[in-house]
Amino acid sequence: MKTLATYPVLRHLLDENRQFALGGRGTTNHCPMALTALAAMGASAERLEEFFDHWHTHYSLPAEVSPHEVNYADFASCLGERPMYAGLQNCFQQRIMERGSSEVVREVLATIPVAPATSAFHALIRLSYGLQSGHDAEIAAGLAALVVANFAIDIPTFAISDRLPASSVADGFRQIADGMGGKKFEGRMITEKMAAVIRDRRFIQVLPAMPVTSQLLDELARWAIAAYWQTGDFTILHMVTGVHAIRQLIPYLHPLRRQALCSDAWLALCVAYASVGAPALLPEQECLDSLKQANFRAPSWDYLFNQAILNNDDHAIKFTYTCSREYGLHAHPFHSLYQAAAMRMLDIK
Repeated sequence: MKTLATYPVLRHLLDENRQFALGGRGTTNHCPMALTALAAMGASAERLEEFFDHWHTHYSLPAEVSPHEVNYADFASCLGERPMYAGLQNCFQQRIMERGSSEVVREVLATIPVAPATSAFHALIRLSYGLQSGHDAEIAAGLAALVVANFAIDIPTFAISDRLPASSVADGFRQIADGMGGKKFEGRMITEKMAAVIRDRRFIQVLPAMPVTSQLLDELARWAIAAYWQTGDFTILHMVTGVHAIRQLIPYLHPLRRQALCSDAWLALCVAYASVGAPALLPEQECLDSLKQANFRAPSWDYLFNQAILNNDDHAIKFTYTCSREYGLHAHPFHSLYQAAAMRMLDIK
């Protein structure tokens, strides 16, 4: 990724983003994440400004003022208190200026539930983009979003204490698909459907324990990209970008908290998958075989980046960037799935 020094306009626009609320019109504030991804893919300063103006015109809401200031020692009192978002962002940004982002991220994530599904995975995604850009206000914004909108999935331990671990990530999701039978859940937003899943007895009965593997995030990432390539599902798209965001946070956590985050990630993705009917999926190898049989020719990332840069869909921008980052973390032949999935998102035939 190019540094912010290469893109002074990015820092300026991320600063300007403070005028926008945590949410947007029918969505969350994707503007700073999309700007960072655009810059990382090589967008011009003019294109960054153009996208910022597009977001401002079509989606932004004005920032709200919190009812009172927040002392850093009391940040946990804001858990679940959305009106405190702006005050908490200010609090975290000031602390980051004094002590550095690494210390603040570590302290906050050690104090509150990390809750990967918060704001449909967007809180952790925004935090990860802030860390990648090194922008203090965006790191503070991601942390504040995680606190005020915290969506911890609380399933009583006694309800699942006797579960056997799934033999693999793919096997665990297959068990959910078999057990849920395509059941649909009501809700307009992703988290509304996920909340309905958590209350569902059938889901609790079929939920498998996390597989025992040292490569959990890699397995989750491979499963998620294969699932998106097959379904094009909007929630599964967030599972792809959510797993990548979780990777960015692992280095900031104590080893015991890392294990807890992995457990939380497993549970969050199981719930998200069930929330969209747990569609039956082909195994990863069959997906790869299908691409091979179709003589799939993967385009270059430069070509995909150029297509994403021209796109005003913030999800298409972020997803293409995420696919390129995950592409570099997985051995061939999984590379082709990331390129094929990005093509699907960008509607490239």
